Amino acid sequence: MHLLILTLALTTPTLAGGTPKPVNIAMADPAVRKVPRPEEFQIGPGDKIAIRVWRHDDLDMDITIAPDGSITYPLIGRIMVTGMTYPVLVEKLTTSISEYYDDPQVTVNILELKNQKVFVIGEVAQPSVLQLNSEMSILEALTISGGINPAARTKNVLLIRGEFEKPQLYTVDVNAIYSRGETTQMVYLQRGDIVMVPTKTITNVARYFKEVQGALSPFVAGSAIYRNATTGGAQGTSSALE
Repeated sequence: MHLLILTLALTTPTLAGGTPKPVNIAMADPAVRKVPRPEEFQIGPGDKIAIRVWRHDDLDMDITIAPDGSITYPLIGRIMVTGMTYPVLVEKLTTSISEYYDDPQVTVNILELKNQKVFVIGEVAQPSVLQLNSEMSILEALTISGGINPAARTKNVLLIRGEFEKPQLYTVDVNAIYSRGETTQMVYLQRGDIVMVPTKTITNVARYFKEVQGALSPFVAGSAIYRNATTGGAQGTSSALE
């Protein structure tokens, strides 16, 4: 996939591999805009969890998820937990412990979240990596990042969600939220979201890619998106975000 998250890399109505062009957030499934519930947070490296098994104190543990996304737990051994919600992890642990004890009562509590990150890049005062500790709207993320620069194109802020190889791409008319209070343009961010604020005019596409490359590289290194950014795989001028 080409580096289409940099807004002006869209040259046709569909992206490479047949992925549809970004749709306005108001036209997307309403579930995309909803406030994520705490139980929907996906745990990952650096998060700290507390596992408790009723009447089995030897199985009670506070664990920090390892950099590879795993934990090591008595009886079970190594478990890959990255991407799990805590209800899913409870089910996994309950099923595994049931091989040794009858009807185990397992609870998992989140002690510390460090993996619920979102990224705000482009035409903002302070491109940022933000930690989600509770609900955060796109406006809150932009405000925390110092606000939008005068050179920004606020009608087509890009939201990238999902896996890098198959991202879901949405545009958000932030100007409509500010000026008319259009709630259909409001979206709440989820783990891994990238908010990209484009510039109004780009005279040199290659130079623009170079400028944002530094902001992207820490979290997309090794992905197809990053490879195209650094090898010149993304070229052209956008028609989809006008």
